[in-house]
Amino acid sequence: MKILKKTLIALCVAALIAVPAAVVLLKPAALPPKREVLYEDEPAADPLRASLEVNGVGGSRFFIRYPEKSALTAVPVSQFGASPENADNADALNAAFEYCRDNPGTRLVFDKAVYYVSGQLKLNDIKDACIDGAGAKILYDHGSSFFTLRRCECVEVRDLTFDWDWDKRPLGATARAVDVKGEKNTLDLVFDIPEYATEDMVYAISQSDPETGTYGARNVYIETYEGDNRDVIKEITKIADGTLRVVHNGTLAHFGGNSFILRGRAYGGSLIDIYEACRDITLDSLKLYGGTGMGIIVGERTSHFALKNIFIGPDPEHADTRCTSLDADAVHISDSDGCFLIEGCDFSRQGDDDVNINSGVGWIHSADGRTVTFEADGSMNADPGDTMVFRDKNFNMTEISAVVETEERLDGGVRVVTFADELPASVGEGWFLFNKDNAGGNYVIRDNYFHEHRARGLLLQTSDGLVENNVFYKTTHNAIKIVMDINGVWHEGTGADNIVVRNNEFRECAVIGTEVIEVGTKLIEKSNRSNAFTNITIENNKFTGVSGNLAVVNNVNNFVFRNNTVTVGDEFRDDVGQGRVYCLRDCINAEFSDNTWTDAPALSFKRVIRSDDPFVWLRVNLGIKTAKEEVK
Repeated sequence: MKILKKTLIALCVAALIAVPAAVVLLKPAALPPKREVLYEDEPAADPLRASLEVNGVGGSRFFIRYPEKSALTAVPVSQFGASPENADNADALNAAFEYCRDNPGTRLVFDKAVYYVSGQLKLNDIKDACIDGAGAKILYDHGSSFFTLRRCECVEVRDLTFDWDWDKRPLGATARAVDVKGEKNTLDLVFDIPEYATEDMVYAISQSDPETGTYGARNVYIETYEGDNRDVIKEITKIADGTLRVVHNGTLAHFGGNSFILRGRAYGGSLIDIYEACRDITLDSLKLYGGTGMGIIVGERTSHFALKNIFIGPDPEHADTRCTSLDADAVHISDSDGCFLIEGCDFSRQGDDDVNINSGVGWIHSADGRTVTFEADGSMNADPGDTMVFRDKNFNMTEISAVVETEERLDGGVRVVTFADELPASVGEGWFLFNKDNAGGNYVIRDNYFHEHRARGLLLQTSDGLVENNVFYKTTHNAIKIVMDINGVWHEGTGADNIVVRNNEFRECAVIGTEVIEVGTKLIEKSNRSNAFTNITIENNKFTGVSGNLAVVNNVNNFVFRNNTVTVGDEFRDDVGQGRVYCLRDCINAEFSDNTWTDAPALSFKRVIRSDDPFVWLRVNLGIKTAKEEVK
């Protein structure tokens, strides 16, 4: 300890000596300009509609309209033949939804019962309607885009439970992995529930906490998504009731002795999806107990929507036998037109992130005159009439924009777009473009509980976001990740500006040892030299039980970390970096102030802001500003 203190004192003295030189060497870096704040006018009065006012970051305001239930005409679903006695209610319920389409002002009401459904439920072109579950449950086995909304306006779906039919096909199982003595590259999976031991249950194998059976084992993570890859798994044989023997190529050699959650699928569609420019959509008091794929997907220019009081997790009545809820994200919002609220929700046990908010970004292969060839994932919109904006090779924003004239989609996610006007000669290979009209910003995420699932809490990849008064508990990976991520499969994140994360509680997050909060760019797993993110504030939060770095931050101009309270705790393996912030070299105008580490001494590496750049280290630890004006 004495050596540590002496080392720190020496570092501080050296840093103080270096301050004048640093001030001379560092040129002033301008703060990013403030964004124009969205402030919508209150909607005009309408007897069929009420309005929810949402106040967001920086004084922004928008309204989400929902049907005025007292003005609607109640119609029972039984009128269309829907009944708990039916083997399949898909046709009857779709007939009821068509009635809502033809009769705006309808409140469609279920009896409080269980309705079996084996087909897709379609809500198309519905306006001014409430789908009132009244406590009913839909038990389903349709695995792709089950409950869909298209081109709907001012629609509310409320008080309805969706449950996967586990009797037909279980979604997941817990098992112990045991190495087989004398058999090279052979593993026995011993299932806790023997009847779940089927060959198709080994697509995804993720390490779990052996005590709780939930996702996330402390300080280590073992996983494979290669159950359908016969280069990895050579053979699967059921050798006993509840035991599968797996012969592999050596990839799974370190799995033995650990507990796992197994799944037969990972990204098999969605439970609810909301597409094709829906507007003013409210999902309230829904329970999503299970599904193959994501829970709720929102995209294709949908805007002004609210997800309120939604529970995603296993059915509490079967919590002792059902280890997982959804196979992928709880909520995935991609290429929307923004203006949304996520409030009062409880998400857990899903196979991927809690909430992923992004807009698609294209990576340019070539440009010639008016034509650009680029790669992007399928969600990115580039329709005729859309305005695309461009970032350079370093992902820095330019003032170049162009209007799409035609688009052609080729194999492998490649697209060819012709613009109305010729592009500047500087636009070329390695540049980026995204849809200015489809940026997905302006959102509020508040008063939610995100916990005990496989991946990240919130991925925030669009601008103008407020995240407040949430509780994050035992996320496997980061609790919050602000990122631009292009990996060849997905192309997400256009750069984000004006995000505030405040008054949240983070408990034992990032259990595998990753940082609780990450900010940065990933272009084929490498960071670039841009300031892709601007005006990011993390303030008044409480962090307890920190597994590794508190935060790793890069590519930000104006990063503020203040008034946070950190209790490192003893829940995880002791490490010198626990509770520490790592501010990488491509950060400018970083402010760290008035933060409290409750269980770290004043002279402790846990309290020091790390950096791989000596001048960044000086700026953030000694408060040197690199702009003429103060950071606010």
